Amino acid sequence: MPLSKTYAEILISQGFKNEAVEVYKKLLEKNPDDSEIKEALERLMKRKKFEGVNVLKLKEFDNINQKTRYQFEEWLKDLKWT
Repeated sequence: MPLSKTYAEILISQGFKNEAVEVYKKLLEKNPDDSEIKEALERLMKRKKFEGVNVLKLKEFDNINQKTRYQFEEWLKDLKWT
């Protein structure tokens, strides 16, 4: 596995957060004073963990009518995303 900041960023862009964390940790072992690596690792560790999709709920969404879908979309817009 290549160990570089660029490789870690590529992993992140492809959705491989855990693998990127491992790359950053190994880079930090070799470069303990690198503030860029520390910041990147801290940023990744603060992100909320994705627990996966509830497949049963997703199937229910397939059968939703237009009115309910609109209400759901409006509810999503009102959420506060951090």
